[in-house]
Amino acid sequence: MAPVLAFALLAAAATRIVSLAPSLTEDLFAIGAGPRVVGVDAFSDRPARARSLPRVGTLNTVNAEAIVALRPDLVVGITYEAAQLNDVARAGVRTLTLRVDDLAGDFAAIAQLGRETGRASQAQALIASMRARLARNAHRAALRRPLRAFVAIGRDPIVTAGAGSYVDDLLRAANLANVAGAARTPWPEFSAERLLAAQPDLIIVPESATQFTGEPWARLRAVRAGHIVRVPDDDLLRPGPRVPDAVEALVTQAARWR
Repeated sequence: MAPVLAFALLAAAATRIVSLAPSLTEDLFAIGAGPRVVGVDAFSDRPARARSLPRVGTLNTVNAEAIVALRPDLVVGITYEAAQLNDVARAGVRTLTLRVDDLAGDFAAIAQLGRETGRASQAQALIASMRARLARNAHRAALRRPLRAFVAIGRDPIVTAGAGSYVDDLLRAANLANVAGAARTPWPEFSAERLLAAQPDLIIVPESATQFTGEPWARLRAVRAGHIVRVPDDDLLRPGPRVPDAVEALVTQAARWR
C-alpha cells in the first residue's frame, strides 16, 4: 500500500464515536477502540469503563442535542434506531446503523466497526476467536442427545426467540431445538396453548427472571422437573463479543438433563 493511501485510510478512521447500543459498545471496546468512544446509550454497562461515559439516549429515544455536543465524527446504532438518528445526521454528523439480529449480522457488525476505526485486523481476530469458541462448544453439545428448548424472554405476554434471531442461532450451536423456530419473526409472541402443546424439554430464561408459577408454566413438565436454564441477562439477550459465553452456559447447564 502506498504511504499516501495508507495515511489517508488512517486519517479517515473515526476517532470520536457515540455508540447507541450496548452490543456495539462492547464490540468497540473488544477491538481496542474503547478510548475513542465519547458517549453511549443508557444501557451500555460493559466493560466497566463504559459506565462513566455520557449517556445520550435509549433504544427508543435519542438526545440529538447531547450527541452533537460531544462532537462525534461517527454515531453507531442498530437498524431499529435508524429513524431516530435523522436529527443527528441533519446536524452533519455521520451515522451508521448495523443489523445484529443474528450471529451473521453480529460478526458483520464487528467487522464493519473494525473498518470504521482502523482496527480491522483486531476485529477479524475477535471474530476468529468467537468462532473458535462457538465451534468447541458446538462439538461438546453434538456429543450429547439434542433437547427441545423454549426461551422465555417475556411472560405476559409470552415472548420468545424465533427464527432469524441470534438467540435461535445460540440454541442451534448448543444442540437445542427451538420449539419456536418456525415463527416467522425473530421475537414473536407465543400462545400459552402452543407452549403447552410443545412441552419443551427445558426452559431457558434470563437469570433475573422470577419463579415460574401459574398458567401455563405450572403445567409444563420441564418446569415441574426443574429443567430451567438461567443465563445472565446480558449474555442471553445481547449480541456481541460475549456470545460464546452464552452458548457455553447453555451447553454446560443442558448437560445435566441429557
